[in-house]
Amino acid sequence: AQAERMVEALLFAAAEPLSAADLARRLPADVDVGQAIADLRARYAGRGVELACVADRWSLRTAPDLAHLMSEERADPRRLSKAALET
Repeated sequence: AQAERMVEALLFAAAEPLSAADLARRLPADVDVGQAIADLRARYAGRGVELACVADRWSLRTAPDLAHLMSEERADPRRLSKAALET
């Protein structure tokens, strides 16, 4: 359970997807990364967030069937006019 928590924390905080080797380098030597990933995949199955693997790199992502909900969460930054910037 502790190994699963550590892998989860690393994936949550990572700026980009991590490989199993990346995870292993950051974890204690006795942690079975493969088992921790398998446990996390099972835990997140059917949830709003899932553990996804793309090109042998792991990341936490929004479940594909809920992606449409995220479209309203993105705010396009409003550019100020040249006059507004000068003010």
